[in-house]
Amino acid sequence: MFIDTIHYNTRELPVFTCRECLGEHKTHSEMSHMHKDIEIISVLKGSIRCQTEDSPFDLKKGDICFINHDRLHALYPTDENSSHRILIIGADLLKNIPAVYERYIRIFLEDKGFSHLRFEGSDSHAAEINNYISEIEEIKKRDEDGSELEMLSILYKIMWHLYKAYVSGPAPAPVEENQFIQQKMAEYIYEHFSEPITLDDIAAAGHISRSQCSKLFKQYTNLTPVNFLNMHRLEISRDMLRTTNESIAKIALDCGFTDQSYYNRLFKRQYGCTPLEYRKGDQW
Repeated sequence: MFIDTIHYNTRELPVFTCRECLGEHKTHSEMSHMHKDIEIISVLKGSIRCQTEDSPFDLKKGDICFINHDRLHALYPTDENSSHRILIIGADLLKNIPAVYERYIRIFLEDKGFSHLRFEGSDSHAAEINNYISEIEEIKKRDEDGSELEMLSILYKIMWHLYKAYVSGPAPAPVEENQFIQQKMAEYIYEHFSEPITLDDIAAAGHISRSQCSKLFKQYTNLTPVNFLNMHRLEISRDMLRTTNESIAKIALDCGFTDQSYYNRLFKRQYGCTPLEYRKGDQW
């Protein structure tokens, strides 16, 4: 399971849309993360900062940013009144027409050196993509027969804009080996978070030393490896508190916390409330 567990809100298609303020962190993780889906961010008000494996950059009202799948990224508020909307698309959905995928989409989705595309609000691509996201939101509200076909047609229009921007833009910079190592270690945590994990285990996943492991986590996530692990476990548990009826003790255990009191302390320190208070719904 990857951070930012997506509960798709359409009937048949793996397509998710929502509007949020980053300070609330109801949808987005507040730490560097990655997932198997592709993500498009549209800034509605104010500005936000996006951190990918490259340098951080700011997005302002009207701007669009596409985040490729399996890429570490994080969003931070730079304006307390900022808001944005996101469109998340299951990458496997785009493979359903193999000829189209192979010719036009695979070229950028499977480019290991390609983490993101950003468009300023004045760019024609941004204007069109913003309109398409609005159309998808409206289709979702109507929820009429045939809505999946409407959304699917719009998704391919968005892919057209991404393809044109990708092939006409500069070649992506070569990816540093450290980025691949960091991704391997993060993936190890995502896959084994429910098990006992030590710093040695995390470092071994990247075939590097403990000290180098700590250095890379600090560089790419601004967290220690153990803090990254605990944050991931906490966020998975927070999602389970919202979406399941499992007992808090079982959730803690399933997320790798063998000591429930330790889990409760970490949860309250991070979110300002106990797991029970969070489950009651006052905090989300």
